[in-house]
Amino acid sequence: MDGYVLLSPAATKAAQSTLARNGWTKARATSSAALFVRPYTPVRDFGSAWIVGDLYSRGAPGPAPAVLEPKTTTASPEAVVEALLSGWWGRYVALFPHEAAAFRDPSGHIDCFTWRLADGWAAASEPPDALPVEAWPLDLAIDWDGLASAIEDPFASGMVTGLRGLSPLAPGGLRRLGASPPDRQMWRPATFAGRPHASYEASRDAVRSAVREVLQAEASHGGPLLAEISGGVDSAIVATTLASIGASERTRFINFHIADPTGDERPFARAVANQAKIGLEEIAKPELWLDAGALGALPVGFRPSLNGIDRHYDGGVAEQAMLAGASRILTGQGGDMVFFQAPSPKVIGELWGRWTRRPRADPLWRQLEDAARWNRRSVWSLLGEAIRDAARPSATGAFRHPWLEEALAPAKRAQVRMLARSQAFHGASLRGRQTRLIHPLLHQPVLEAILATPVVDLARHGRGRFLARDAFGDQLPAVVGNRRSKGDLTAYYGRMVVRSLPALTPFLLDGRLVQQRLVDRAALETLFDPDRLIYQGDYPRLFEIIALEAFVRHWEGRLGSLAAASAGRERRAANHGRTSA
Repeated sequence: MDGYVLLSPAATKAAQSTLARNGWTKARATSSAALFVRPYTPVRDFGSAWIVGDLYSRGAPGPAPAVLEPKTTTASPEAVVEALLSGWWGRYVALFPHEAAAFRDPSGHIDCFTWRLADGWAAASEPPDALPVEAWPLDLAIDWDGLASAIEDPFASGMVTGLRGLSPLAPGGLRRLGASPPDRQMWRPATFAGRPHASYEASRDAVRSAVREVLQAEASHGGPLLAEISGGVDSAIVATTLASIGASERTRFINFHIADPTGDERPFARAVANQAKIGLEEIAKPELWLDAGALGALPVGFRPSLNGIDRHYDGGVAEQAMLAGASRILTGQGGDMVFFQAPSPKVIGELWGRWTRRPRADPLWRQLEDAARWNRRSVWSLLGEAIRDAARPSATGAFRHPWLEEALAPAKRAQVRMLARSQAFHGASLRGRQTRLIHPLLHQPVLEAILATPVVDLARHGRGRFLARDAFGDQLPAVVGNRRSKGDLTAYYGRMVVRSLPALTPFLLDGRLVQQRLVDRAALETLFDPDRLIYQGDYPRLFEIIALEAFVRHWEGRLGSLAAASAGRERRAANHGRTSA
């Protein structure tokens, strides 16, 4: 995986030897900062910036050159970022050591946290174990209020940091430390939503072109790839597009399946493989459980992460990537949000008035009928809800995101909210530690193409993902392209929780979230009813609480170690002072 740490001179002096022993390399250095990166993490010079991660030129296959010059006469961070956004895309963070500034690319694949140090600033994508106490902020602590917001508002789960002293940077945001305000949103979804494609056909072609562009770029590095064919539309689009651009020969395609007939997706995955004329390796998922050791080893970063809860899947994909020698794992995650799967009554707001889609792909009466059919509601109830929504302000929830600061059509706003939540897919995981875990459908060109596509087009004829099915219809087998449902894993994960109760019960009921009264113990106990778990259990909610508890326990242990190291350092300094005297 790509990773970086930027440190001030004093922190660099304290950290560079331990970072080097743990595999980190000093990639760049100035009088004001030094940049350390994980093995094989690319770094480019772009004007006054260091670009950490992969960068691609728009419309040109292959990685960007090692040294770039921005098309601007000024070296200000704002000008460099504007040049990046207009001519390039990728999975990167731009660091400006002299200006104490940072920019995170719109896809959000590589995270960015900044904090102040005594002699400068620091930034990092992850918390290296080798980072000494001198490199951390003095006020680093658990952010109980932030964790409470994640529990109260599911939208915030996976996006909050849970730590005080660190400041996260939103995708598409530029931060200048010391400025007021420090953050400026350079890439905004509303910009593209406000400039819709000229027609439904233009939207369809733009989405197809963007998906092909990002997959051609990711495949251009030449090494082995790993891709999962789950049986759903999104992974099928990724897999068949890889085949169509000639990348299938060096891609290992895998399918994880369970024994439950309702959750076994192999017939659909096989249909995709047959359509694309590619091989498929089928891997059985064993019955899952979590013991105390597994709970204590859940991957944790600067944020809580759900990506390692299914440890058999997470570890299995990591193992497959290792066996294949894959430099990249390409997924279809995010497709639900990008292509818009879930029914939304808010789509009615795009049929007339301020947000009307023109030219219409279909007559108004048909669009009304399609919206009603999609939502399983009457036309009149949808119209009534649209009128009520127009008369009252939108609910924002406890967590605010800079992508949602501007006016958007109601259904498009719902989509952008889902896209913001999709940043959780970039959370810590075993597969992400093994190699680059990439979600191509969340890349900047794809985001911009779908943001400029009204939801009424994305869900034309009252069908979720209709435009995606239409755009890639020549690649998808009919049995997948026409699917209206997914495999049901409720019973599988319910059995997992039941088997894990001996470990989960003390982990959660006697855990730190309960002790801090962020979670009600009695409410948790109701989630542990075996019948409810297997047949109707809210396991996604339970998994979120598990991830938050694991995060707190990990960081409380780590903060304790940092405090002990700081106390030892102070004692040594005091003893040295007495000896010198």
